[in-house]
Amino acid sequence: MAARLVLICGAVLTTLILPAWAADVIESSGSQEMVAAAATVAVSAVSTGVGVPAVCEPTISPKVSVKNRRKFLDAFDFALERVQKSPKCRGLFTELGADGVNALDMIVVLPIGRAQAQGGVCRGISAYTLVGGGPIWLCRDFSRLSDIQAAMVIIHEALHHAGLSEYPQDPDAMTSTLINQMVRKHCGR
Repeated sequence: MAARLVLICGAVLTTLILPAWAADVIESSGSQEMVAAAATVAVSAVSTGVGVPAVCEPTISPKVSVKNRRKFLDAFDFALERVQKSPKCRGLFTELGADGVNALDMIVVLPIGRAQAQGGVCRGISAYTLVGGGPIWLCRDFSRLSDIQAAMVIIHEALHHAGLSEYPQDPDAMTSTLINQMVRKHCGR
């Protein structure tokens, strides 16, 4: 895999993501350096208007395992390609009043924490996030997915960022299984 330069969309980071995930980053990384670096890049990009790329890559905590990091980055490329090139896939985000590329741009990736693991949140899933934003927490088995399966998980979680709710938190929403089927139908090959 080629080396990557991780870029952060500054306006998105400072207004939507940084406040919501800073505490989680500090908890999972054990330091404030990543938060400070992200904020510095974000403020610089926003204030100068220079260096804000058209497409950003996800921000991944250094605490994410090497295997999960590699899998996420490989799958992210496929997920981004599907959202950009497939009108049906992009339409899933449009129906929520969101832009799919922007939803992917906002992704911040953290490893599952000890308390979360002890609580059993990863039973039967490979990743999770909160509706409306926040980080994506990767479960330990994420790296076992194929690149296409992992890309579908990334799109699924990005849809939650865009506002798609899920049963049982929302009794009127689709189940995770139905969301996965919808994502495969509209975004798979």
